Amino acid sequence: MLVGSYPFEDPDDPRNFRKTIGRIMSVQYSIPAYVRISANCKQLLSQIFVANPAKRITIPEIKQHPWFLKNLPKEIIEIEKTNYAESQGDQPSQTIEEIKRIVQEAKRPGEGVKVGERAFVGTSDDLEDDLEDEIDVSGDIGPIV
Repeated sequence: MLVGSYPFEDPDDPRNFRKTIGRIMSVQYSIPAYVRISANCKQLLSQIFVANPAKRITIPEIKQHPWFLKNLPKEIIEIEKTNYAESQGDQPSQTIEEIKRIVQEAKRPGEGVKVGERAFVGTSDDLEDDLEDEIDVSGDIGPIV
């Protein structure tokens, strides 16, 4: 989004996905010469694109980085400070029981799509088959009233 291309693409061979994967694995990225970005932005990217996760910049560190904070509305900074202060408490935002209930609820199948008056559960191919069964494709035209 910053430069209009993927950072790990080979500029000379952008469609070669093997090269792209190799460049990702070796953290070999490039910023096109025609793209003008600040030194702070380049420095932040160099901290994000690090192979070793233990050495990579964290989200809280990114949120404190000068490039991230530049021109950030005061309201957002205040909200972030409030959220950070609240997250530092010992209480988790949800209890274990609430989390288990949410997981169980997510495991239950939904009602499905309603086709006419009946509920439909299946794939979109099944839905298309059902609809085709209901459509007259005989070519016969009934009387015009």
